Amino acid sequence: MKPSYQDIESKAVDAIKKNIPSSLKSDMLPQSKGMFAELYENNEVFPRHYIATAIDGVGTKIIIAEAMRKFDTIGIDCVAMSANDLATLGAVSPFLFMDCISCQPEIQEKEITGEIVKGMSKGLAQCDASKILRNSIKINFGKGETASVDELLSSPRQGYGFELVGSMIGFIEKQKFKRQKIKPGQKIIALKSSGPHSNGYTDLRHCLLKGDFESRPEFRKKYKGKFSLDDKFDGSTIGKILLEPTKIYIEAMAKISKNFDVVGFNNTGYGLKNLNRAKEKVEFRINSPLKPQPIFGLMQEESRFTDEQMYSTFNMGMGFFVVCDKGNADDILDVAKDADVVGEVRKSNKTMTVLEKNNRKIVFVGY
Repeated sequence: MKPSYQDIESKAVDAIKKNIPSSLKSDMLPQSKGMFAELYENNEVFPRHYIATAIDGVGTKIIIAEAMRKFDTIGIDCVAMSANDLATLGAVSPFLFMDCISCQPEIQEKEITGEIVKGMSKGLAQCDASKILRNSIKINFGKGETASVDELLSSPRQGYGFELVGSMIGFIEKQKFKRQKIKPGQKIIALKSSGPHSNGYTDLRHCLLKGDFESRPEFRKKYKGKFSLDDKFDGSTIGKILLEPTKIYIEAMAKISKNFDVVGFNNTGYGLKNLNRAKEKVEFRINSPLKPQPIFGLMQEESRFTDEQMYSTFNMGMGFFVVCDKGNADDILDVAKDADVVGEVRKSNKTMTVLEKNNRKIVFVGY
């Protein structure tokens, strides 16, 4: 049996961890190990704050941008992937974003790099929490890198291949982070996503699209779908819906965390399993999930994925989770936009997530 993407990734991550000496993680806060963003401490330089770090790429959503010849939004996704990991910390202040664009010659010669960075700038405009948190820590566009790697990349359009990686550094007050704990009786609030965000795009492309834009025979055969990118769907087109930028939750979490003690979870790759990254042994019971956008229904219909597969691969309309005390839920909903209570935290002898859907209970264990 061919190993899954998750199994392969897990194997790769284990190999990486084994080759990082503990001395190179000596300043990392143990509580942040395995979470969305790592925290580091240096009392001499930053006595009141932890340094928060996150890094990620955009993945194969880039192929949609290449095929549609639209490059001014994919940079938003690059920013969002790191920003939303930082947002899980709550009242975090993003300070520095750095990027690397590895690309083939046409991306440079046609100045498409400018369009990509235009998107990054749009994303960063959504990452300034200084006014909300009333501090002077503003987001900066830091050092970037553009690398010519023609022999390392390929693309459905010859010469137009590129890869994006972005990292973000921010600060969070120590007292804010120490207050965060998850316990039975708390409510789970889901903030609505803008669509698939930047996850599950290999499955989305291969199951939905017929790959008529794909010029490489070895990849063209992977497409099993029946749609073209310009086919009409849900008042738009398949391509435009798939290219919809990832929603950024920095400002929403800053507003919420300013007055309420909460814990955030970025519903990125692995879907509901993301909740299992919690340190506490609790059950996250999702009994009123948000209604997924129509693109997810189309994906399930065409792919014949089970509910378990869908909710462990995609965000299913729930881009971000906030865990809060029961008494604060209504007030938080007044602050958050496009959000609702989707479940509660229950007692458990192990960390797990349970989804109630179609009169069934689907259990997600591990991450």
